[in-house]
Formats: sequence, C-alpha cells, structure tokens
Amino acid sequence: MRALLSLVLVCCCCAVLAHEHEHHGPPHHDDEPDMPAEENVFGPLAKLEGTWYGDSGRSVSPAPPTDTCFSEMITFSRMFPVDNDIAGNTLYALHYEQYAYDPTGNPLHHEVGEWLWDPATKTVVRIAAVPRGQAVLAGGVATLNGDGSTVLTVEAQRGNDSFGILNTPAALAAAPAVRYQSVFTLDKSGALLTYVDTTTLALVQQGNAPFTHVNADCLHKQTQPTGGTLVPLKCPYLPTLCTTTATRDDDDVDDAAGTQVRDARAARGLLALMVLL
Repeated sequence: MRALLSLVLVCCCCAVLAHEHEHHGPPHHDDEPDMPAEENVFGPLAKLEGTWYGDSGRSVSPAPPTDTCFSEMITFSRMFPVDNDIAGNTLYALHYEQYAYDPTGNPLHHEVGEWLWDPATKTVVRIAAVPRGQAVLAGGVATLNGDGSTVLTVEAQRGNDSFGILNTPAALAAAPAVRYQSVFTLDKSGALLTYVDTTTLALVQQGNAPFTHVNADCLHKQTQPTGGTLVPLKCPYLPTLCTTTATRDDDDVDDAAGTQVRDARAARGLLALMVLL
C-alpha cells in the first residue's frame, strides 16, 4: 500500500512539473531581453554578425595629401529587438566596434555604432560615432546582386533632419563633414566583406572648398577571435595596397575566405578607384 501511495505521489509531482514547464517555460529573468533566434529578422544584416579582420585597408585624402594603409578588426554583436512604441515599429540591431592600426601597429582609428534593420520599411540604418567629435546617422537600402552578394548603401548629409551629420565646434570651424556615404558588400558565402566609406568635408579656410576622404578595406570573417595585439599584414589579395610584412600565421584568417578570389578581384578594382580621387 505504501509503495502504491509513493508511486501516486511521484506521478502527481511529475504532472505538476510538466504543466508548469508547458505553460511557463524555463526560468526567465526580467533583466535579460529576449534574443531573436530567427536569422531572417535581421534581414540583410544577418551575415555581418561576428568578427572580421582586414589587412588591405587604405585611407586616401587630398588635404593634406595622405595615402595610408591600415589593418583593422571589426566585431558585430547581435542586440535585442528595439521596440519603438511611438513609431510603432521594431528595429533589429547589430552593435559594432572597429579598431584600425597603421603599418607600424599604432592605433589609427576607433569607431563604435550600430547597424539597424527596419523590416517594416525595408530601411538600413548606420549609426556611427568617431573620437574626432563627429557623429553620423545614415540611412539607405539593401540590394541583392545576381551573384548572391548583398550590398548595403547608406547616406547622410549635414542639415538633413532624418539622416544627418553632427560636428563639434572645432570641426565646424576647420573642416566639417557635410556628406557621408557607406557601401558594404557581403559575398554570398558571408566570408568576405568589402566596404568603401566616403566622407566629404568642407575646408573653411579655403572658402568651404570640398574635399573627399575615402576609407576602404577587404575583410575576412573569422571563425574564432585571434586575441592578442592586432598587427598589420600584407594583404593576400591586394598586395599592392599594403607593403608591410605578414607577422601572423595564415591559419588566423578563415580558410573559407581564401576561396573568394573572384570577389577579391572585384574589390581590387573598387579600391583602385580611390587613387583617382
């Protein structure tokens, strides 16, 4: 009889636990936002997530004349869905942080920001802040090419109420940024990323004469962060852009990116246009 009662109690307890799990699910902490599991909610931004390394970066500016090679690391991290109650839409965001180094290994640039996808309006947004005292809110569209690559194009202009540029008083007095365009191209496999960022500034002492500053690079997605100090490398695809010597094993770069020769050749042609600016 005791054995029968024990069995009944065990069965009742199991039934209660199953009921709780069915209706309430696993324990959830209110301070931990739900992270979407579906890749499609991030739309064209989905393949950006992860850590990217580029060693063929080039920065060209005519005033003063500069032509600098750089290496960089960019990390894109998935954020929780951003519900905009007033606008009535939900944005899906990737936070990013970028570090760039000159050929000697010294820090050259640091940038933080977010890429946003608005599925309701099919709009891509980039928010960027740089330590020179400038901030950009740029917007645009994503397009899918016939070869399966995805192109993200966003633009901003000083004075625009929606997608604009902010400058500090010092920047306004010398060379404020007046126009910005960023073009990111992701290959079909998601292993290769090329970008061209073009910023137009106005030289105040030269009657606001415009000049163009271009940054571009070809980056490879890493399966695992390499850690340690980022050092400049000679680009395996664009060797004419950087003349530094490789100081890291080839295994540090995702092998999948090494097969994207066709995409790299296209990037070479794109970056070569910078010399003409």
